[in-house]
Amino acid sequence: MRTLILVIGSVFFILSCKKAIKSPEAKTLFRQVPANVSGIDFANNLHYDRNFNIYRYRNFYNGGGVAIGDINNDSLPDIYFTGNMVKNKLYLNKGNFEFEDITLKAGVAGSKAWSTGVSMADVNGDGWLDIYVCNSGDIKGDNKENELFINQQDGTFKEMAASYGLNDRGYSTHAAFFDYDKDGDLDMYLLNNSYKAIGSFNLRQDVREIRDTLGGDKLFRNDANIGMDHFTDVSQEAGIYGSLIGFGLGVTVGDINMDGWQDIYVSNDFFERDYLYLNQHDGTFKEDLTNEMQCTSAASMGADMADINNDGLPDIFVTDMLPSSEKRLKTKTTFEDWNKYQYNVRNGYFHQFIRNMLHLNRGSNTFSDIGRLADVHATDWSWGALMFDMDLDGQKDIFVANGIYQDLTDQDYLSFVSDENTVRNIVKDDSVDFKQLIDSIPSEAVPNSAFQNQGNLGFKDKATEWGLGMASFSNGSAYGDLDNDGDLDLVINNVNMPCFVFQNQATTLLKHHYLKLKFTGSGKNTLAYGAAVNLWAGGQRQYLEHMPIRGFESSMDPDMVFGLGDRSTIDSLEAIFPDGKSIMLKNVPADQTLHLYQTEAIEKEIVPTIINPLFSIIDIKGLDQPHQENEYSDFDRDRLIYQMMSNEGPKLAVGDANNDGLDDIYCGAAKGQSKSICIQQKDGSFKMSVPDAFKGNRENEDMGMAWIDVDGDHDLDLYVCSGGSEDPEASSNLMDRLYINNSAGGNINFTLSPQVLPTFKFESTSCVRPCDIDGDGDMDLFVGMRYKPFYYGLPVNGYMLINDKSNFTNQTSTIAPQLTGCGMITDATWADVNNDHLPDLILCGEYMPIKIFINKGGKFIQENVVSSKGWWNTLAAVDLDGDGDIDIVGGNHGLNSRFKASPTQPIKLYVNDFDQNGTVEQILTSYRENKEFPFALKHDLIAQMPAMKKKYLKYASFAGQTIQDYFPPNIINASVIDSVDFLQTAVFYNDGTGHFTPGTLPIEAQFSPVYAVYCDDFNHDGKLDILLGGNQYRTKPETGRYDASYGQVLLQHENHLFKALSIAHSGIKIIGEVRDIKPIQIKGKKYMVVARNNSTPLIYSY
Repeated sequence: MRTLILVIGSVFFILSCKKAIKSPEAKTLFRQVPANVSGIDFANNLHYDRNFNIYRYRNFYNGGGVAIGDINNDSLPDIYFTGNMVKNKLYLNKGNFEFEDITLKAGVAGSKAWSTGVSMADVNGDGWLDIYVCNSGDIKGDNKENELFINQQDGTFKEMAASYGLNDRGYSTHAAFFDYDKDGDLDMYLLNNSYKAIGSFNLRQDVREIRDTLGGDKLFRNDANIGMDHFTDVSQEAGIYGSLIGFGLGVTVGDINMDGWQDIYVSNDFFERDYLYLNQHDGTFKEDLTNEMQCTSAASMGADMADINNDGLPDIFVTDMLPSSEKRLKTKTTFEDWNKYQYNVRNGYFHQFIRNMLHLNRGSNTFSDIGRLADVHATDWSWGALMFDMDLDGQKDIFVANGIYQDLTDQDYLSFVSDENTVRNIVKDDSVDFKQLIDSIPSEAVPNSAFQNQGNLGFKDKATEWGLGMASFSNGSAYGDLDNDGDLDLVINNVNMPCFVFQNQATTLLKHHYLKLKFTGSGKNTLAYGAAVNLWAGGQRQYLEHMPIRGFESSMDPDMVFGLGDRSTIDSLEAIFPDGKSIMLKNVPADQTLHLYQTEAIEKEIVPTIINPLFSIIDIKGLDQPHQENEYSDFDRDRLIYQMMSNEGPKLAVGDANNDGLDDIYCGAAKGQSKSICIQQKDGSFKMSVPDAFKGNRENEDMGMAWIDVDGDHDLDLYVCSGGSEDPEASSNLMDRLYINNSAGGNINFTLSPQVLPTFKFESTSCVRPCDIDGDGDMDLFVGMRYKPFYYGLPVNGYMLINDKSNFTNQTSTIAPQLTGCGMITDATWADVNNDHLPDLILCGEYMPIKIFINKGGKFIQENVVSSKGWWNTLAAVDLDGDGDIDIVGGNHGLNSRFKASPTQPIKLYVNDFDQNGTVEQILTSYRENKEFPFALKHDLIAQMPAMKKKYLKYASFAGQTIQDYFPPNIINASVIDSVDFLQTAVFYNDGTGHFTPGTLPIEAQFSPVYAVYCDDFNHDGKLDILLGGNQYRTKPETGRYDASYGQVLLQHENHLFKALSIAHSGIKIIGEVRDIKPIQIKGKKYMVVARNNSTPLIYSY
């Protein structure tokens, strides 16, 4: 939500910008058409005075929109611009990129003081495009009524908003016309922005369902089907929110859940969350965002909906305001802290983060934000969002219009206007000197972004290469084939500078093929808004929905264009009209315009799709005890880390605790939670047991655990690691626990061993792995340390604990000295990796490669699986390829993150007492623009090290500073320095001798950090498959939480290739933070139990 800063009285602030880029070369994909050629000279010029300015009206620089459509039915798309302080303009397309200003003759300049969004639609169903203009502003004497210009079919229009009941007086942003009730005419969703000042809200008051009588979003039903040229406000009965906290900046319509009915996505600015309305087929909508998405943009602005990965499902892209450059990030940006974020969540405003989001539609009513993976998450202060095939290669690209004319988020400016001396100079005799206040605001044009779709969910910004990279203050934008050459041209509305008109040259420069579609609907929906098209060509599917009103305040050319790349023939095409009828065409030549008529469509045969998922979730009585994470914030102590370590449980241990032949479960418990065993009953249910020995360990944080027969009495004892980040090393809460099993006669009884484990001091441990290390017939232990409490980042130890008649001794220095200081260990396992019949140790951790300690006759020698260091969370050692040796699956941080690392540009961690005050700081750096910059923002760094304030009085002096600029060489050289250069979750194939080669996994494996890996033959085809579980919610709002995984099944095919299974086909849809997955036998049948942080376990059959 855009941050507004209180400066003077009730004067509040807003947001951000970027860096000028050189003019494009001549031979670029897009060619700018100058005004003296096109005749289009529109410029949305603004000026302020003391009564109307950015401080009086928060949306002062939001800009205007663009509409493209053929208003005179001559097959040439025309262009309409809205102006804020200038009159709106309509330009008639004369052909050959020449346009004529016909505004006055057409009568569409508008009579209101401040116009915003524009929509083109055949509102009255007469076959001619009409124009609906939203009006806003807070200008004295202006009633802000929206205007509806009805096409008179003679080059003129008549304003008739009041007659149609659409003369709304809210702070209107945009209007979407669509047939939500399938009665054959176009209804309208009106997006309004709240009247109320941001600082006047009490966030603890739940007002979302209280309608604002002056504004609020509205749904208008078109009553043309009952003979009335009039719209009726049905918002209340339809289930549409219209409260004071609605700050709508984008409305996007499409069939989100693919049920044949139009749904709505609304992007809200400021603290209110976005809305996702699912059409209920009965004239009502269900707002379902919090059930379908895990997070949203904070300052949601423009949005668009399209299928970016050609899987036939519409995805949603929403813009925000996160800068991409180092300079602007360090001078323009602040983020909420953890406590403020939690406050917002508790009060119903959901999980919102400052960045663009690309919500990938996963089907089954689920979305995953992959904006960081796709690298489209940071485009500065962004408005227009358009997803269309810019280069006609068959994949939809993303265009983002950026810029704010005066940048109120400049941190030095905010410091300046908050200074007491400044306030005294600006405020005199209860009067504000707005000229001084506003003229001091920085103004910096920024480039727009044009992300080329690289396939496999990857994008690359090619704005400069494509001729679109000039710096500007851009807002609304629209595409359309202005010259009828088959590619989509682009028009952009700018603030305080001339608009941009770009001619697309894809058909001539790239020689790419296309197919254009025109629609004629039946009834009053004459252009068949809401139709959808599936196209297959060269083995590739494309899906487009016919909904021209989209982006930010804008409307696209209604003609639909498919890019085909080098494919000259369409294999088949299916057009589905709003009534469900369809037209199927086959072997269609490319490079033509087809006209599709709804009257020629036929009833579509609906063949039910039957899916038999591999997994089914089941309820097991007694396995519903939730893990309850205690409230603790690592960030209160360690201000410069970016995710917590205090929520890495629960782990699971499955074993027969009472020797009755049935699997029981020890589920790890959080600090402050009772420890217990779930004992399986003969009927397959479970019963909780809390042995007396467990009752004194409530304050321990359970990490890893293992059932192990320590004393050779043929029952299973239990070893539990104690960890977490809350307790200091002096705390006995960090002592690992060994519970000796004394159960008999069906009674559960354990005794706590008096040993101080793993060594004779308290340490935060992560995992325990039993093995007969010395080959004497009893079970020994490997125990891994997670980190040194209060000293995160320092390498810690692994321990070899040898069993001597139930007493464990640390023999690490003798048999595996390289385990000392080997890293921050997260997981380990035993396996014979070199086929010498001796157990080897495999372990992983943060800032570590996956390491193997080869057993050389009882001595262990370290080797690395690969040299790459990662943020590894878990691993599995299995024979994936069936060749008789052990391969490795490593669960890593993934690629859907702000953090990017490679061997040439690693992430580095510097650990030191940098300010010499007795506490350790962690400074994380990355390479940007070939320099090593710390991640920390100025205010965060100074909060941890106040002495740095003297060095960096201004944000401008802080921006662009490297770690070497922060500290002298002696301080840096005294630091513990580690690095990460490999963040992918990956497989590593063994050649049989213990040497490993990395393999590839589908991109879905990189959606979120992986904390659990489970391998089995899920589809019974003789090949091992993989299930990944993960997510991490306790992260700084600055980076945003990692929540894009619902559990990912990867089925193995031939040649070591894996295929990601959809949620519908896998049956796996896990909401939450997965920490462990284990197999279990229940009543003789194999199941899978999934442990989730701060939630209940899940049981799946397969």
